[in-house]
Amino acid sequence: MPDSNLFYWYDGNKILLNPSTSKRAVKFIGETDGFTKANTIKLLSNSEAASEIDLGNGITLLNTSGINRFHTTKEFENQNNLKELMVFEADANKNLMILTDEIILKLKFDIGNAEKDNFFTKYNDRIKIKSQVNEDTYVVAVIEIEGSNTLEIANELNNDNRVSYAHPNFIRSLKPLFSPNDPLFNKQWALKNDGQTGGVSGNDINVTVAWTYTKGSDKITIAIIDEGVDYFHEDLNVSGKLVTGYDAVTATDNPNPENDDAHGTACAGIAAGAGNNSTGIAGVAPGCKILGIRIAKTVGRNWLTDDVKIADGIEQAYKRGADVLSNSWAAGSVSMHITQAIRDAKKFGRNGKGCVICFAAGNDNGRVSYPGNLPEVITVAACNEFGERKALNSKDGETWWGSNYGPEIDVCAPGVHITTTDITGSKGYNKNDNYTDSFNGTSAATPHVAGVAALVLSVNPNLTVKEVETILRNATDDLGTPGFNQYTGFGRINAGKAVGLA
Repeated sequence: MPDSNLFYWYDGNKILLNPSTSKRAVKFIGETDGFTKANTIKLLSNSEAASEIDLGNGITLLNTSGINRFHTTKEFENQNNLKELMVFEADANKNLMILTDEIILKLKFDIGNAEKDNFFTKYNDRIKIKSQVNEDTYVVAVIEIEGSNTLEIANELNNDNRVSYAHPNFIRSLKPLFSPNDPLFNKQWALKNDGQTGGVSGNDINVTVAWTYTKGSDKITIAIIDEGVDYFHEDLNVSGKLVTGYDAVTATDNPNPENDDAHGTACAGIAAGAGNNSTGIAGVAPGCKILGIRIAKTVGRNWLTDDVKIADGIEQAYKRGADVLSNSWAAGSVSMHITQAIRDAKKFGRNGKGCVICFAAGNDNGRVSYPGNLPEVITVAACNEFGERKALNSKDGETWWGSNYGPEIDVCAPGVHITTTDITGSKGYNKNDNYTDSFNGTSAATPHVAGVAALVLSVNPNLTVKEVETILRNATDDLGTPGFNQYTGFGRINAGKAVGLA
């Protein structure tokens, strides 16, 4: 249960934190030999066979059985050269948030330099500037003294009238929004459904009709904000397709994934894989450009990132000229810093016309995940080849997941048995090919909608973000009961209708 004494502020509301009873984290200070570290982990996890994940920067995440019976004390921490970090469960999906000494601090834009100096002077015994994100936003570190508490200091800063917001820069260990089980256009039922996967013919997004008007303009760019995009893939690395990408994990211009991190590459292929090139698959908007933005890497089975990296990726996407932002991920609990980046993209992107921001609803058969529940975004649920909402008992046979639902859902799109690009070579989902035919989840649904949004802007680039959002909601096919419902929103996206309205 959340603890009323453990909270941070978000948009004027207290967000209660729920301490994990199955995970704990420690940060080893300085050099620690392997034997000492292994014994310390064994003690902390109450287990001879401790299961731990190295999160980098000296931080180790431990699996423990039940409620932690052993708690570190200052004496134990000092003797073993470590510090225990609080671990919270962010949501029902058990995404984790790890509290470090970092706080994201955004000062109000209208305070002058003298007032900024006064502010930092007032708090110079509690915080120090670690880095500056932009003119008004900083990452500050809590000064390590007896009784220092990151949450308490963040909340005190947040309540200062010179501060727009302040909250911890949580390390986030996130479960990716997909549920993988293990010349291809004719397999792409989502684009043209002839019943090839056993579904009902015609239950697709009607993109071939849209293609009679446009296959996408090379002046329109879709940002794939994810765990990286394989810029070497033959269906992505074609002339004029790829925009210089960005890696928020390392702050470099290399968005390529690590190891088997194939999720973003699959999303990129769905949205805008090259078409009519006698190779592989075709994306929804094959003529549009792709901007790969890497915001996380996989550690263990989860994504590892933090609030600053996520917001940085979103900011870089719109500042580098993306028109549409495709986000097939959920962040766990709310973050003012991430929300502000989304709001800025919608306000300042496309030279003030606003970026179209698409977010996956989530795959827990429950309520819509954050940031998909924000009013600033187009929230995408999943449907199948039978014209059904993707549920636990829908006819597609993927009984292990259901699309999230709620009043925030705008539209739905295909999210099962999707054929798309995979990491080249022996990595990714399919070790024997550069393509996979089993990508799924609202992760797969979202880039379908992002691709349709790009087609809309290709025929009418002067549309504002509000106008594009209205077209996407109106250009749909009802699934089941006519009109809006919390499971499929306004219906399954229809690319032909959308381009016609544009």
